[in-house]
Amino acid sequence: MQLFIDEHLSLRLALWCAERRNLYAVAVAYVGLAGEHDPVVWQYALDHDYVVVTTNARHYLPLLDVELHPGLVVLREGSLARDEQWARLVLAFDHIQRRPESSDAYMVNRVVEVVTMDELMVRELPRPNR
Repeated sequence: MQLFIDEHLSLRLALWCAERRNLYAVAVAYVGLAGEHDPVVWQYALDHDYVVVTTNARHYLPLLDVELHPGLVVLREGSLARDEQWARLVLAFDHIQRRPESSDAYMVNRVVEVVTMDELMVRELPRPNR
């Protein structure tokens, strides 16, 4: 699983993903997309198979209206300190890594929302045809 850390989150999260969880992550600012509109960032993530990590659900959820996407992790609480952002991201990672399939397969077309340290919601978007 490759992560794309949105600019509303600490740049340090990308480094901690590698150091603490052995996950590949890059921050939006590191690829020259700081200040870009969310659809541009989302398209970059799609093109490079990144799971976007953001606090900006309002702008990203409407962008999930595509047939296939690598996933989205949303931290729902605002104004979190860097360590608090990391704690919530670890909660999401732990959930994802407990799944029987690979992290990449599990996250396809899924949104993992960390509402609080005590509440995690997972949705499949777009919803599969039944």
